[in-house]
Amino acid sequence: MDKLFSDELQYYIDTARLKTARQKRRAVITARDKQLLQLDEYEKELWSQSRKPIYVPLDPPVQKGYVRFFVLRDDVARGKQALFFQGILDKINTEQYFHRKDFKKKKRVRGKKVWVDKEQHVKKLYAWEVEKLGLTPQEMAYFEVRPEFSKLKGKEVLMTVFTEPWRFVLRVRPYMLTHRRVVDPVLESRMREVDNYITIRQLRHRMNWLTQSRGGGRRRWEPPVKAKERYKKKTLLQMLQEEYYDNID
Repeated sequence: MDKLFSDELQYYIDTARLKTARQKRRAVITARDKQLLQLDEYEKELWSQSRKPIYVPLDPPVQKGYVRFFVLRDDVARGKQALFFQGILDKINTEQYFHRKDFKKKKRVRGKKVWVDKEQHVKKLYAWEVEKLGLTPQEMAYFEVRPEFSKLKGKEVLMTVFTEPWRFVLRVRPYMLTHRRVVDPVLESRMREVDNYITIRQLRHRMNWLTQSRGGGRRRWEPPVKAKERYKKKTLLQMLQEEYYDNID
């Protein structure tokens, strides 16, 4: 049988370690994955920079609605255990923000819209929150464990509830903005560019597969969102309001 190649050429082929088609394809995929990992690190770096905003004081301060919170009732505040109950209140107090001073909203009742008060309660604690707050045995004497419906879990769970909420009353104060956030347009532009690059080329699934759990399920193709479709279902008034509040924050 005649030789296809000369002895020298055959020796070169055997010792040159030429890559097969499978190895070449594997090298291309590996190089692309390395680029995606670098892109993921760059996106995380931009995100961490955006999480460190710079604030400058506003002169004069600007009012943005009202804030409502709980305080001790007058007779409790004048009592001997005022400091004790103030310590409990500091751990379970809640704040609510609204654009109306009376904190009333419209609700449809029997086909008619009526003004009703917004509900606000002291915090109901999960078991892990009780340990985190470090409630003392004396403070726990004013709490009880009862089943409550949890919107987070969608079912009834055991919650630690304060048994004497009458000791607290609501107080409303103007919510004043004393500082303004300085927006970096260059950083925001870079973040949008990276996000658009990943979204348009459908790279998010592969990046998650490389950096997170491998059991993320099958890939679902989603068409990229065009810039003009972002405000398709919003009125001009809504867009102007969003732009106004973004500039204030």
